[in-house]
Amino acid sequence: MSETPSKKVKESKTPRTFLSPDIADYCDAHCSAESAALRNLAAFTAEKRADYQVNLSGRSVGQLLKLLVATAQAKRVLDIGTFTGYSALAMAEGTPDDGQVVTLDANPLSQAFAAPFLAQSPHGHKVTCITCFAHEWLAEQSDASFDFIFLDADKHRYPDYLTSCWRLLPAGGLLVADNVLWGGHVTSEQPSSRAEAVDRFNQAACQLVDAIAVCLPLRDGLMLLRKTS
Repeated sequence: MSETPSKKVKESKTPRTFLSPDIADYCDAHCSAESAALRNLAAFTAEKRADYQVNLSGRSVGQLLKLLVATAQAKRVLDIGTFTGYSALAMAEGTPDDGQVVTLDANPLSQAFAAPFLAQSPHGHKVTCITCFAHEWLAEQSDASFDFIFLDADKHRYPDYLTSCWRLLPAGGLLVADNVLWGGHVTSEQPSSRAEAVDRFNQAACQLVDAIAVCLPLRDGLMLLRKTS
């Protein structure tokens, strides 16, 4: 008897997490409190962009990014995928007074959405919003260097982003990629094209000879990479 063909699993647009709702809420509640600007930005995103709230980094990931940036003493930070500016502002809060966060998004509305919340934060002046296609912008950066890069953009381009971002990091630099479990679809027998691209990114990341790689099941999955040489 032949096996029944496996079916593709429909990808959900609801917030992705591998924890039960009560444990996810518990974890969020036991992270450091968000700043007023981040809290207001998250609430405004939920109100105005409810269909896309899944794209918001959220409290636990935001505070982790802030902690990692501060621990690495990163001054130059690159945020690929602005959305409404939450991750950019969270990382800006972890940088020193002379720090800089460059955030990229192809949607011109992203910069407009983030602007009032950056303005109400004492760290907002550190953030530079650029409207562009990230892969094109990255290709033009021949001499740029960043201490920390957060990747949360077009999943189809994740494998290419790994190559283009890696060359911008010095030894000791960190790259963090979001959504690396893609709702669990990376283990599907018939993954979507996005899930397949994310899986190829993960495979390439853990095979880098000049990196320490850790894949974490926080929310929709985070890949943490530290460049060793």
